[in-house]
Amino acid sequence: MSVVSAASASPLRAGGEPDEAGYIDLMNNLIERTRLLEAVVDNFPGGISVFDRNLRMVLCNEQQKRLLEYPDELFANGYPSLEDIYRFNASRGEYGPGDPEALVKVRMDLAHQQKAHVFERTRPNGTVLEVRGMPLAGGGFVTTYLDVTSQRRSQAEIAHMAHHDPLTDLPNRSLFQDRLDRAVARARCGEVIALHFLDLDRFKPVNDEMGHAAGDALLQAVARRINAAKRESDTVARLGGDEFALIQGAIARDSDAERFARRILTSVCQPYSIDGKHISVGGSIGIALAPRHGLDPDVLMQRADAALYRSKLDGRGVFSFFE
Repeated sequence: MSVVSAASASPLRAGGEPDEAGYIDLMNNLIERTRLLEAVVDNFPGGISVFDRNLRMVLCNEQQKRLLEYPDELFANGYPSLEDIYRFNASRGEYGPGDPEALVKVRMDLAHQQKAHVFERTRPNGTVLEVRGMPLAGGGFVTTYLDVTSQRRSQAEIAHMAHHDPLTDLPNRSLFQDRLDRAVARARCGEVIALHFLDLDRFKPVNDEMGHAAGDALLQAVARRINAAKRESDTVARLGGDEFALIQGAIARDSDAERFARRILTSVCQPYSIDGKHISVGGSIGIALAPRHGLDPDVLMQRADAALYRSKLDGRGVFSFFE
Protein backbone atom coordinates (compact mmCIF):
# COMPACT_ATOMS: atom_id res chain seq x y z
CA MET A 1 0.00 0.00 0.00
CA SER A 2 1.49 3.32 -1.00
CA VAL A 3 1.33 6.18 1.45
CA VAL A 4 0.77 9.74 0.24
CA SER A 5 2.53 12.31 2.36
CA ALA A 6 0.60 15.17 3.94
CA ALA A 7 2.75 17.65 2.06
CA SER A 8 1.93 16.19 -1.32
CA ALA A 9 -1.79 16.03 -0.52
CA SER A 10 -2.11 19.60 0.78
CA PRO A 11 -2.82 22.54 -1.54
CA LEU A 12 -0.99 24.82 0.89
CA ARG A 13 2.62 25.93 0.83
CA ALA A 14 4.71 25.79 3.96
CA GLY A 15 3.71 29.33 4.86
CA GLY A 16 0.04 28.39 4.90
CA GLU A 17 -0.79 29.93 1.52
CA PRO A 18 -2.36 27.79 -1.20
CA ASP A 19 -0.16 26.72 -4.05
CA GLU A 20 -1.23 27.51 -7.60
CA ALA A 21 -3.25 24.31 -8.08
CA GLY A 22 -4.92 24.71 -4.69
CA TYR A 23 -5.71 28.33 -5.43
CA ILE A 24 -7.36 27.38 -8.72
CA ASP A 25 -9.42 24.70 -6.96
CA LEU A 26 -10.58 27.20 -4.34
CA MET A 27 -11.56 29.74 -6.97
CA ASN A 28 -13.41 27.13 -9.02
CA ASN A 29 -15.20 26.01 -5.90
CA LEU A 30 -16.14 29.59 -5.07
CA ILE A 31 -17.33 30.26 -8.60
CA GLU A 32 -19.39 27.08 -8.56
CA ARG A 33 -21.00 28.03 -5.24
CA THR A 34 -21.68 31.54 -6.54
CA ARG A 35 -23.34 30.17 -9.66
CA LEU A 36 -25.42 27.84 -7.53
CA LEU A 37 -26.51 30.71 -5.30
CA GLU A 38 -27.37 32.87 -8.32
CA ALA A 39 -29.39 30.01 -9.81
CA VAL A 40 -31.33 29.63 -6.55
CA VAL A 41 -31.99 33.37 -6.33
CA ASP A 42 -32.95 33.77 -9.99
CA ASN A 43 -35.28 30.76 -9.95
CA PHE A 44 -36.90 31.52 -6.61
CA PRO A 45 -40.69 31.73 -7.22
CA GLY A 46 -40.92 35.16 -5.65
CA GLY A 47 -38.89 38.11 -4.48
CA ILE A 48 -35.84 37.62 -2.32
CA SER A 49 -33.47 40.15 -0.79
CA VAL A 50 -30.61 40.03 1.69
CA PHE A 51 -29.54 42.79 4.08
CA ASP A 52 -26.28 42.98 6.02
CA ARG A 53 -25.87 43.80 9.70
CA ASN A 54 -26.03 47.53 8.86
CA LEU A 55 -29.40 46.96 7.15
CA ARG A 56 -28.00 47.69 3.71
CA MET A 57 -29.22 45.60 0.83
CA VAL A 58 -26.60 43.29 -0.63
CA LEU A 59 -28.84 41.20 -2.90
CA CYS A 60 -32.19 41.64 -4.62
CA ASN A 61 -33.55 39.50 -7.44
CA GLU A 62 -35.48 40.77 -10.43
CA GLN A 63 -38.68 39.10 -9.28
CA GLN A 64 -38.77 41.29 -6.18
CA LYS A 65 -38.20 44.40 -8.24
CA ARG A 66 -41.21 43.46 -10.39
CA LEU A 67 -43.45 42.45 -7.46
CA LEU A 68 -42.73 45.63 -5.53
CA GLU A 69 -42.47 47.79 -8.66
CA TYR A 70 -39.06 49.17 -7.71
CA PRO A 71 -37.95 51.81 -10.25
CA ASP A 72 -34.43 51.73 -11.70
CA GLU A 73 -33.74 55.06 -9.98
CA LEU A 74 -33.90 53.33 -6.61
CA PHE A 75 -30.80 51.36 -7.60
CA ALA A 76 -29.04 54.17 -9.46
CA ASN A 77 -26.26 54.38 -6.85
CA GLY A 78 -26.10 50.69 -6.08
CA TYR A 79 -28.22 48.77 -3.65
CA PRO A 80 -30.31 51.02 -1.35
CA SER A 81 -30.52 50.70 2.41
CA LEU A 82 -33.58 49.26 4.10
CA GLU A 83 -34.44 52.73 5.33
CA ASP A 84 -34.29 54.05 1.75
CA ILE A 85 -36.74 51.34 0.67
CA TYR A 86 -39.09 52.05 3.58
CA ARG A 87 -39.04 55.76 2.81
CA PHE A 88 -39.69 55.15 -0.88
CA ASN A 89 -42.63 52.85 -0.08
CA ALA A 90 -44.09 55.22 2.50
CA SER A 91 -43.91 58.17 0.11
CA ARG A 92 -45.87 56.30 -2.58
CA GLY A 93 -48.59 55.18 -0.16
CA GLU A 94 -47.50 51.55 0.07
CA TYR A 95 -48.18 51.47 3.82
CA GLY A 96 -51.43 53.39 3.71
CA PRO A 97 -52.19 56.86 5.07
CA GLY A 98 -50.05 58.54 7.70
CA ASP A 99 -46.91 60.55 8.12
CA PRO A 100 -44.20 58.88 5.96
CA GLU A 101 -41.44 59.46 8.49
CA ALA A 102 -43.53 57.96 11.29
CA LEU A 103 -44.28 54.94 9.12
CA VAL A 104 -40.58 54.53 8.37
CA LYS A 105 -39.60 54.79 12.04
CA VAL A 106 -42.06 52.08 13.12
CA ARG A 107 -40.66 49.68 10.55
CA MET A 108 -37.02 50.49 11.28
CA ASP A 109 -37.60 49.91 15.00
CA LEU A 110 -38.97 46.46 14.18
CA ALA A 111 -36.09 45.71 11.82
CA HIS A 112 -33.51 46.54 14.51
CA GLN A 113 -35.08 43.88 16.74
CA GLN A 114 -33.81 41.19 14.36
CA LYS A 115 -36.78 38.89 14.90
CA ALA A 116 -38.15 36.32 12.49
CA HIS A 117 -41.47 37.43 11.08
CA VAL A 118 -44.19 36.44 8.62
CA PHE A 119 -47.19 38.51 7.57
CA GLU A 120 -49.35 39.37 4.58
CA ARG A 121 -49.43 42.75 2.95
CA THR A 122 -51.96 43.95 0.40
CA ARG A 123 -50.41 46.41 -2.02
CA PRO A 124 -52.36 49.41 -3.34
CA ASN A 125 -52.76 47.58 -6.67
CA GLY A 126 -54.54 44.68 -4.90
CA THR A 127 -51.62 42.25 -4.96
CA VAL A 128 -51.42 40.19 -1.75
CA LEU A 129 -47.86 39.40 -0.69
CA GLU A 130 -46.74 36.91 1.91
CA VAL A 131 -43.63 38.40 3.50
CA ARG A 132 -41.17 36.30 5.50
CA GLY A 133 -38.05 37.59 7.23
CA MET A 134 -35.33 35.46 8.82
CA PRO A 135 -32.38 36.90 10.80
CA LEU A 136 -28.89 35.77 9.76
CA ALA A 137 -26.33 34.48 12.24
CA GLY A 138 -23.79 37.23 11.50
CA GLY A 139 -26.35 40.01 11.52
CA GLY A 140 -28.74 41.20 8.86
CA PHE A 141 -31.56 39.11 7.48
CA VAL A 142 -33.06 37.58 4.36
CA THR A 143 -36.59 38.47 3.25
CA THR A 144 -38.81 36.67 0.76
CA TYR A 145 -41.96 37.88 -1.00
CA LEU A 146 -44.52 35.51 -2.51
CA ASP A 147 -47.53 36.60 -4.54
CA VAL A 148 -50.47 34.78 -2.91
CA THR A 149 -53.21 36.87 -4.53
CA SER A 150 -54.78 34.02 -6.50
CA GLN A 151 -54.66 31.64 -3.52
CA ARG A 152 -56.33 34.16 -1.22
CA ARG A 153 -58.92 34.97 -3.89
CA SER A 154 -59.69 31.28 -4.32
CA GLN A 155 -59.97 30.81 -0.56
CA ALA A 156 -62.30 33.80 -0.32
CA GLU A 157 -64.46 32.44 -3.16
CA ILE A 158 -64.69 29.02 -1.52
CA ALA A 159 -65.62 30.59 1.82
CA HIS A 160 -68.20 32.77 0.08
CA MET A 161 -69.74 29.79 -1.71
CA ALA A 162 -69.96 27.87 1.56
CA HIS A 163 -72.03 30.62 3.17
CA HIS A 164 -74.10 32.04 0.32
CA ASP A 165 -76.98 30.84 -1.79
CA PRO A 166 -75.66 29.98 -5.29
CA LEU A 167 -78.75 31.36 -7.03
CA THR A 168 -79.28 34.73 -5.32
CA ASP A 169 -75.85 35.21 -3.66
CA LEU A 170 -77.68 36.03 -0.43
CA PRO A 171 -76.48 34.48 2.84
CA ASN A 172 -77.63 30.89 3.09
CA ARG A 173 -79.19 29.15 6.08
CA SER A 174 -75.79 28.46 7.65
CA LEU A 175 -74.63 32.09 7.58
CA PHE A 176 -78.11 33.29 8.54
CA GLN A 177 -78.03 31.08 11.65
CA ASP A 178 -74.69 32.58 12.65
CA ARG A 179 -75.99 36.13 12.14
CA LEU A 180 -79.14 35.33 14.11
CA ASP A 181 -77.11 33.89 16.99
CA ARG A 182 -75.11 37.13 17.13
CA ALA A 183 -78.23 39.27 16.94
CA VAL A 184 -79.86 37.33 19.79
CA ALA A 185 -76.68 37.76 21.83
CA ARG A 186 -77.06 41.53 21.39
CA ALA A 187 -80.73 41.26 22.37
CA ARG A 188 -79.65 39.64 25.65
CA CYS A 189 -77.70 42.85 26.31
CA GLY A 190 -80.71 45.07 25.72
CA GLU A 191 -80.89 45.59 21.96
CA VAL A 192 -84.27 44.97 20.31
CA ILE A 193 -84.21 43.00 17.06
CA ALA A 194 -86.93 41.93 14.64
CA LEU A 195 -86.87 38.65 12.74
CA HIS A 196 -88.94 38.74 9.54
CA PHE A 197 -89.93 35.60 7.63
CA LEU A 198 -91.02 36.32 4.06
CA ASP A 199 -92.77 33.85 1.78
CA LEU A 200 -93.73 34.69 -1.79
CA ASP A 201 -97.36 34.35 -2.88
CA ARG A 202 -98.28 32.95 -6.29
CA PHE A 203 -94.72 31.81 -6.99
CA LYS A 204 -95.54 28.20 -7.86
CA PRO A 205 -97.60 29.10 -10.96
CA VAL A 206 -94.57 30.93 -12.37
CA ASN A 207 -92.50 27.77 -12.14
CA ASP A 208 -95.30 25.61 -13.51
CA GLU A 209 -96.29 27.84 -16.43
CA MET A 210 -92.99 29.47 -17.42
CA GLY A 211 -90.42 26.92 -16.27
CA HIS A 212 -87.77 26.80 -13.58
CA ALA A 213 -85.44 29.18 -15.44
CA ALA A 214 -88.08 31.92 -15.21
CA GLY A 215 -88.69 31.01 -11.57
CA ASP A 216 -84.97 31.34 -10.84
CA ALA A 217 -84.83 34.72 -12.59
CA LEU A 218 -87.78 35.88 -10.49
CA LEU A 219 -86.11 34.78 -7.25
CA GLN A 220 -82.98 36.67 -8.24
CA ALA A 221 -85.01 39.81 -8.93
CA VAL A 222 -86.82 39.48 -5.59
CA ALA A 223 -83.51 39.06 -3.79
CA ARG A 224 -82.14 42.25 -5.39
CA ARG A 225 -85.19 44.23 -4.31
CA ILE A 226 -85.09 42.99 -0.74
CA ASN A 227 -81.35 43.63 -0.54
CA ALA A 228 -81.85 47.18 -1.79
CA ALA A 229 -84.58 47.86 0.78
CA LYS A 230 -82.63 46.80 3.87
CA ARG A 231 -80.07 48.76 5.82
CA GLU A 232 -76.37 47.94 5.60
CA SER A 233 -76.45 46.52 9.12
CA ASP A 234 -79.42 44.22 8.44
CA THR A 235 -79.20 40.67 7.09
CA VAL A 236 -81.36 39.14 4.39
CA ALA A 237 -81.01 35.43 3.61
CA ARG A 238 -82.63 32.86 1.38
CA LEU A 239 -83.63 29.85 3.43
CA GLY A 240 -84.73 27.79 0.44
CA GLY A 241 -87.38 27.78 -2.26
CA ASP A 242 -89.23 31.10 -2.15
CA GLU A 243 -88.58 31.64 1.58
CA PHE A 244 -86.50 34.55 2.79
CA ALA A 245 -85.52 35.73 6.28
CA LEU A 246 -84.48 39.19 7.41
CA ILE A 247 -82.80 40.27 10.64
CA GLN A 248 -83.50 43.88 11.52
CA GLY A 249 -81.29 45.07 14.35
CA ALA A 250 -81.39 47.97 16.78
CA ILE A 251 -85.04 48.95 16.48
CA ALA A 252 -86.56 51.40 18.95
CA ARG A 253 -90.23 50.45 18.69
CA ASP A 254 -92.63 48.07 16.94
CA SER A 255 -93.39 50.68 14.29
CA ASP A 256 -89.80 50.38 13.04
CA ALA A 257 -90.43 46.72 12.21
CA GLU A 258 -93.81 47.61 10.70
CA ARG A 259 -92.30 50.21 8.36
CA PHE A 260 -89.56 47.78 7.35
CA ALA A 261 -92.04 44.99 6.59
CA ARG A 262 -94.30 47.37 4.65
CA ARG A 263 -91.32 48.64 2.64
CA ILE A 264 -90.28 45.09 1.78
CA LEU A 265 -93.80 44.06 0.71
CA THR A 266 -94.26 47.22 -1.39
CA SER A 267 -91.00 46.53 -3.21
CA VAL A 268 -91.55 42.81 -3.69
CA CYS A 269 -95.12 43.22 -4.96
CA GLN A 270 -94.19 45.55 -7.84
CA PRO A 271 -94.52 43.81 -11.26
CA TYR A 272 -91.47 42.04 -12.74
CA SER A 273 -90.40 41.64 -16.34
CA ILE A 274 -89.18 38.08 -16.91
CA ASP A 275 -88.46 36.80 -20.43
CA GLY A 276 -90.43 39.69 -21.87
CA LYS A 277 -93.48 38.96 -19.75
CA HIS A 278 -94.86 40.99 -16.86
CA ILE A 279 -95.21 38.91 -13.71
CA SER A 280 -96.82 39.89 -10.43
CA VAL A 281 -96.30 38.03 -7.18
CA GLY A 282 -97.12 38.91 -3.64
CA GLY A 283 -95.56 38.26 -0.29
CA SER A 284 -96.47 37.56 3.31
CA ILE A 285 -94.33 38.36 6.34
CA GLY A 286 -94.28 37.06 9.90
CA ILE A 287 -92.40 38.99 12.58
CA ALA A 288 -90.98 37.91 15.93
CA LEU A 289 -89.19 40.31 18.27
CA ALA A 290 -86.36 39.68 20.65
CA PRO A 291 -86.27 39.83 23.59
CA ARG A 292 -90.10 40.07 23.78
CA HIS A 293 -90.84 36.82 21.94
CA GLY A 294 -87.81 34.89 23.15
CA LEU A 295 -84.06 34.87 23.45
CA ASP A 296 -83.48 31.48 21.91
CA PRO A 297 -82.73 31.58 18.14
CA ASP A 298 -84.72 28.41 17.41
CA VAL A 299 -87.73 29.62 19.39
CA LEU A 300 -87.57 32.98 17.66
CA MET A 301 -87.57 31.29 14.23
CA GLN A 302 -90.54 29.13 15.21
CA ARG A 303 -92.49 32.19 16.32
CA ALA A 304 -91.65 34.17 13.19
CA ASP A 305 -92.84 31.16 11.17
CA ALA A 306 -96.05 31.01 13.20
CA ALA A 307 -96.62 34.72 12.52
CA LEU A 308 -96.03 34.08 8.80
CA TYR A 309 -98.67 31.33 8.83
CA ARG A 310 -101.13 33.76 10.37
CA SER A 311 -100.40 36.32 7.63
CA LYS A 312 -101.23 33.76 5.00
CA LEU A 313 -104.48 32.89 6.76
CA ASP A 314 -105.37 36.59 6.90
CA GLY A 315 -105.38 36.82 3.13
CA ARG A 316 -101.71 37.08 2.15
CA GLY A 317 -99.93 40.26 1.15
CA VAL A 318 -99.79 41.38 4.78
CA PHE A 319 -97.47 41.17 7.76
CA SER A 320 -98.23 39.95 11.27
CA PHE A 321 -96.45 39.95 14.62
CA PHE A 322 -96.29 36.81 16.69
CA GLU A 323 -98.93 36.65 19.38
